[in-house]
Amino acid sequence: MLLLICLGASGRGFNEGEKIIDKGVWYKPDLVKLQYAGNIGFMSVGVGFNWWRDIAETDIMYGYVPENNGDATIHTFTVKNTFNVYNLNVSRIVTLSPVLGFSVSFEPGQNSFIRLPEKYPKKYYGPNCFYACLNLGLKARFKLREEYRFSAIELYSELNTLADYSFYNIIAREDRESIIYSLAFGVNMFF
Repeated sequence: MLLLICLGASGRGFNEGEKIIDKGVWYKPDLVKLQYAGNIGFMSVGVGFNWWRDIAETDIMYGYVPENNGDATIHTFTVKNTFNVYNLNVSRIVTLSPVLGFSVSFEPGQNSFIRLPEKYPKKYYGPNCFYACLNLGLKARFKLREEYRFSAIELYSELNTLADYSFYNIIAREDRESIIYSLAFGVNMFF
C-alpha cells in the first residue's frame, strides 16, 4: 500500500524541465528489469517505476534459484528501491549514475519460516522468510533512437549484502573476515 501511495504522489508526470509529459496511468511500469545474482535469486525479472523526478526507482521482482545452485529450489519476491546519487552526462546518449539502495524480500520456500519450527528452542531464531539487502552500485544508461521499441537501455552492477550480515559482522568482531557481499549484474529496458 505504501508503494502505491509513493508512486501516486511522486510527481512521476514531471521531468527535470518541469514539463508535464503523458506517461499514461500511474501504475504502468517505466522499465523491465533482468538481474543476475545479488541475494534475490540466481536470475530475477521484474518491472520498475521511476519517481521523485527520476531520482528514485522502485522495482517489483521475482527471483529464482534452481536446486542445483542452492541445495533447494528457491523462489523470491522482492521490492527493490534504488536512488541515483548523481547523474554524470558523459555524452548526449550516455549517463553514468552511482546508486544506493535497499530491498526487502520474501522467500516462502522450504528453508524459511515465519513461525519458528518446533525442532528449535523457543526464541532461538527469528523469522527468516523476510530479509533486507543494502546495495551500492553504478548504472550506465544509453538513450536509444525513437524507432526502437525501448527508449533507453541501462546496464548496472551492484555490490550488496544482507542487512543482518552487516549487523552481525559489526557486533561479532571475530567474524569480520567472512564473505558477506554479493555482486549483481543487470539490465533495465525503458519504455
